[in-house]
Amino acid sequence: MSSGRSVGRAAGSAAMSGKIDELKALAAVILWNSKHFDTCDIANALGVGEDAVCRTIEAARHIARGGA
Repeated sequence: MSSGRSVGRAAGSAAMSGKIDELKALAAVILWNSKHFDTCDIANALGVGEDAVCRTIEAARHIARGGA
């Protein structure tokens, strides 16, 4: 019977990693826009969850399109 956890996810890790501070968010967007790094690389470099990087990039895209 499966426990429902993804294989490879560390025991005790949450489905969402939580917040990312402003400096790391800015770094994530800059690294992403360089087109040299994927979200996993950025998350590992900044010490945050990949989901936080993805949410940050999506928020930056929304703002760039004129969203508030």
